[in-house]
Amino acid sequence: MRRAALLAALLAAGAAQAQVNLGELLDLGGRKMAPAEVAALGETRLRAQRADADADLTLRADGTVVGRVDNKQGHGSSEALGRWAVDAAGQRCIEVALPAFRMDVRDCAYLYLLGKDIYFAPSDADLEGKVVQYVR
Repeated sequence: MRRAALLAALLAAGAAQAQVNLGELLDLGGRKMAPAEVAALGETRLRAQRADADADLTLRADGTVVGRVDNKQGHGSSEALGRWAVDAAGQRCIEVALPAFRMDVRDCAYLYLLGKDIYFAPSDADLEGKVVQYVR
């Protein structure tokens, strides 16, 4: 299993690609969520279906992550256990262990709000960077 694909699956799980980049999202009125807003989202369920793996994770309000990743290339499945936290800049970072794959995964994203929609962005400075819309 490729590490980059798994990172993308974990971070953007439950999401569908938006048709805008960060600069366009900001032009439309999107705004970066404050750290307290991100922390206050409570329990969040993240799901992804990719060509090589499916991920189903729950980010619990207490900062823990639980779930499962199923590899579609014959490597089986793994329980996913970890933690998530929000830093002072509002970036939400997820650290997950996948014991059956002998992998530890860490990835971070900024969260943006446009109306009631939430978007993930890997950078808050790269205006050309693609954003991913969270699908509830």
